[in-house]
Amino acid sequence: MHYELKRVIFVSNRKNNSAKRIATVAILIAVAFVLSWIELILSITTPIPGIKIGLANLAVLFTMYYCSEKEAFMVLAGRLILNAILFGNVNSLIYSVAGGVLSFVIMVICKKLFSKHIIYISVAGGVFHNIGQLTAASIVMNTFLWWYMPYLIIGGILAGLFNGIVCQKLLKSSWFGRN
Repeated sequence: MHYELKRVIFVSNRKNNSAKRIATVAILIAVAFVLSWIELILSITTPIPGIKIGLANLAVLFTMYYCSEKEAFMVLAGRLILNAILFGNVNSLIYSVAGGVLSFVIMVICKKLFSKHIIYISVAGGVFHNIGQLTAASIVMNTFLWWYMPYLIIGGILAGLFNGIVCQKLLKSSWFGRN
């Protein structure tokens, strides 16, 4: 299994092999979904509600660097749809889309500016994910929630650091052939 997954991902990076690219995106959507599910069942209670590690962002960030931004957006969209269908409700979908899309746009911009700094890009993604969710929550709830922003920024920085370090190590690992 380990060898086959590696072979599918490696071969799929060739532009002329669309079936392998589709398979790779499907695998990475599944990985993102499973990471979301793991985070959901292992939810660690923090004194500040709403702060999470954002493990599924690992799959999006990894895809952005290993494949392309287009495939990374497909992984994000696939994960958002699966999570909404299986775990969420309308509000959670709104918050997830707002945070996920804003985070993705910021990460794409940052990647164009600082492509070698995966950790910084991940931190920016984590912070802007929380900004997007807080903006959506403020609109949906019609309530001023911006007092909560400093806590979410700290949470986004910590989650982004964790995910950025893990993603950087994955991309440099021999498993993916990028030493």
